[in-house]
Amino acid sequence: MSANTIQAALTTLALWFSPLSTAADELPFTEQELDTPDTFVTITIENDLFAGRDGGYTNGFGFSWGSGPYNTLDATNSPKWLQSMAKTFVVHDDNEHFYGASYSVFQGIQTPADITNPNFQPNDLPYAGILGWRGTVHSWTENRAEQFSLILGMVGPASLAEQSQKRVHKITGSDKPMGWDYQLHNEPVIALQARRSWRHEISNGDGHGVDFIGILEASGGNYTSYVAGTYMVRWGLNLERSHPAISVLPGRGINPLAGTNSEEYYVFFGIQPRYVFNDIFVNGNTFRHSPSVTLKNEQLIYSTGFVWNWKNWGLLFSLAETTSTFEERKGNARFGSLSISYRL
Repeated sequence: MSANTIQAALTTLALWFSPLSTAADELPFTEQELDTPDTFVTITIENDLFAGRDGGYTNGFGFSWGSGPYNTLDATNSPKWLQSMAKTFVVHDDNEHFYGASYSVFQGIQTPADITNPNFQPNDLPYAGILGWRGTVHSWTENRAEQFSLILGMVGPASLAEQSQKRVHKITGSDKPMGWDYQLHNEPVIALQARRSWRHEISNGDGHGVDFIGILEASGGNYTSYVAGTYMVRWGLNLERSHPAISVLPGRGINPLAGTNSEEYYVFFGIQPRYVFNDIFVNGNTFRHSPSVTLKNEQLIYSTGFVWNWKNWGLLFSLAETTSTFEERKGNARFGSLSISYRL
């Protein structure tokens, strides 16, 4: 991808993300019914064994909590500095939007394909883990949504990824990972992520419908930097309520509308091309020499799954497949995600 192409992509994203770009034909939410705000908790497990493979992005665990919808950004009680960052990058602050806030504590683990090899493997992904925190501000209307997330964390031994994987593999009787002596060094990481999505209703009858969602997003930081576009098709019940937190990797967020008094469900298929500028799990440590491989900038993600919300409970299961993230090895990677949400 040429420098001119990258510059054009970044300029387009900046224009789309600008808080000044609004859809004039949407009905202000001040004229629509506001649901009573609720608080939710979500537990998420991601594992490549859900997809029948081991190696690469191998496991993730997260605990999330959030609340919404609110009719003002201040009512979310999210930190003022986080609100200020969100409004600077993508989030609207007006009377046409609903608002929510969510937070996550998570751990992610990556290994090379052969975890039984105790030696350094120069042509495969390094052992790496992250222990992190994510704060997200949501704003949305019936057919448009914005999200801004701040990710703070630590990679390296301080992530406790080695201990977590060894304990899980001992419990499950899986192979013992032998190469953690070659993991990344300790390094604080940060990422700022902005996303805007548009929903187009294709058909609707008796609550059931089909819609198309387009998403533009960007991330910047020493954790990962990329620009991406997502195209998603969904079929289900009450789709207009569940679009604000939709993602090609939905297990990694929390839907501020999850868990409602009415039954809602949908199945989805999504595809996301992305251009990645840096990824610490591939490039290795930023300021120290560490195990690394050659980043593949052009990447593609496919995902499919289903979501079901009923009364206080929400359930999500998805399968994702990604093209190789590095040049030394061809072939796709797969992993699955399971999330269970409960409305307090």
